[in-house]
Amino acid sequence: MADTLTYLDIAYKILKEENKARSLHYKVIAKRAFKLGLIESDDLIISGNISSAINADIRKSKIEGEESKFITYGKGQYGLSENEPKGIFAEIRDKNNQVKRQLLEALLAMPPFSFEELVGEVLRNLGFENITVTSKSGDGGIDVTGELVVAGAIKNSVCVQVKRWRNNVQRASISELRGSLRPHQTGLFITTSDFSKPSIEEANDPYKAPISLINGKEFVDILCDYGIGVTAEEVIIYDIDDENGLIDIPGQVEVDEEGIEIFTKYKGQEHYAIYFSPSKVIYNNEVFKSPSAAGTKVQNGLPVNGWKFWKFIDEKDGKTYPIDRLREK
Repeated sequence: MADTLTYLDIAYKILKEENKARSLHYKVIAKRAFKLGLIESDDLIISGNISSAINADIRKSKIEGEESKFITYGKGQYGLSENEPKGIFAEIRDKNNQVKRQLLEALLAMPPFSFEELVGEVLRNLGFENITVTSKSGDGGIDVTGELVVAGAIKNSVCVQVKRWRNNVQRASISELRGSLRPHQTGLFITTSDFSKPSIEEANDPYKAPISLINGKEFVDILCDYGIGVTAEEVIIYDIDDENGLIDIPGQVEVDEEGIEIFTKYKGQEHYAIYFSPSKVIYNNEVFKSPSAAGTKVQNGLPVNGWKFWKFIDEKDGKTYPIDRLREK
């Protein structure tokens, strides 16, 4: 390993340079670090050390009440906190994740046959044809059948087994589905939980009939993608276009995290606030998204031009100016 870089430094460097994927597996991080000459080897020991260092940093930061540079997404996948959505985008992400959790719980509460019918509807959206829910006929371990047509000519007969489980699917269940297949059929296992490592290995055995796997998270993502059980609302977010030259948008002075004290006088009483940015002003322990909003609060709901309403003392000359001066002209 490079003398000046720790495993954490290396992981941060690799993840920082990654601009396509939200996260990387620790083995991928090790391989890229090895190619760059940052570590002597990308074997399991060193790649495991990178994973351990990241996990230790996440635990340490949590104990100390701080935010780690890293985020774990489970199953060895790591990303950077700085790449996570912020502000309204984080709120949208959290809302969507909450809906997905509720949707998964709803799936777990469905009657078995209703869930199988739902799976049939999902397969139709995925392009399957001649779909039949077979569980009532007692057709072995197969719950749904269908045909996936490729290039309008090649038909693949697919047999599906579904399990509304909270516990992970084990190897025996994969073997049971494979044993129910006829020649030239492929299998698909759908569960609301997940798959154990041995079951994944069994499904991917190259010397046996192929079995595809869809876990609960993936199934919910498919439901959301096709609008099954959810509704989608379009959110329009405006941002300033300062490149087209049609409108002269004034620049803004960078304000440090300590903020700038601002003040005003209304009905003989002085009011004080802290200005952080054009979209963050704290007045009376409340955060406002503009100086005007904070000024309106001072005036008990009466609208005001906050840029003229609030004043500050310029440290350069000691004089008092409207905070409009904080915006470069």
